[in-house]
Amino acid sequence: MDYRIFAIENKINKMVKKVQFNSALEEIAEVTKAMGHPARITILKYLMSEGPSTCQQIVDHLPYSQSTVSGHLQKLKEGGLISMKSHKTSSIYSFDSKQLQKTHNDIAELFGIVIEAKEKKQLSLF
Repeated sequence: MDYRIFAIENKINKMVKKVQFNSALEEIAEVTKAMGHPARITILKYLMSEGPSTCQQIVDHLPYSQSTVSGHLQKLKEGGLISMKSHKTSSIYSFDSKQLQKTHNDIAELFGIVIEAKEKKQLSLF
């Protein structure tokens, strides 16, 4: 089962129904929530194409302010989609394709979607 329901008593002695989801669902929700804004998807695509970048490099290439980019980078980091390394006085952000691939596979498994492996083309000289 993907969740369990239990009741707790709140401060005014009323029973409240609470739901606890399994960790796989929680992880999928966390990652998809991190991607839940067009600016974050744009930042991910930028990091995928340009490679590791500072916040300022992202700001210089995208139509967002420094504070906006910084906030979105934090959300992406919390979702495990990017990593950050300190370098001198800057932070370098990198896209983590492993997390996105894992979430892709988890969602496919959750919904019973069969993902066909890309067929390997054999090199032929004839």
